[in-house]
Amino acid sequence: MIPPPTERLVFRDWNAADLAAFQAICSDPVVMEFVGTGEPWSLIQTEQFITRAHEMSESLGYCQWPLTHKADSVVIGFCGFIPATNGAEIGWRLARAYWGQGLATEAARAVLKHGFETLAFQHITATVQSSNRASIRIMEKLNMNAESSFRRNGRDVLQFSIHNPQTPLGRNSK
Repeated sequence: MIPPPTERLVFRDWNAADLAAFQAICSDPVVMEFVGTGEPWSLIQTEQFITRAHEMSESLGYCQWPLTHKADSVVIGFCGFIPATNGAEIGWRLARAYWGQGLATEAARAVLKHGFETLAFQHITATVQSSNRASIRIMEKLNMNAESSFRRNGRDVLQFSIHNPQTPLGRNSK
């Protein structure tokens, strides 16, 4: 089940026509600075991401859905979930031209709500490289709490989390 649209964004399933637009995002070194090792993705890596997301959507009912902007129907990135140890992990990525407009926060709020209310997740996490101030700020706006830190791909990573506010644990943690 796909999250409902927001004021400016539409979530949908991935399709083969998304490859070129998403590759333009994933091959941008500035966009990819805080993803994995910081290297831009090849066309094959981007295609594998889309294939995995499609398969995840089919088998689990969720994925990191492509985001299109209502104004022009262009794929501008993604926002959604991957499975995590005790719930799901939220993530997002946007084309650089769409940064600084509150779109990632708008998308993440909608996805969090969908995760709690429709998918019934009890716990949602997010990981971010410690130097990615923009994504950390989004997690703070989402009322996610810093939980732990670790190293991945030679980089410092922070883990944030939030509990479903409709559960006793979520109500007690406010």
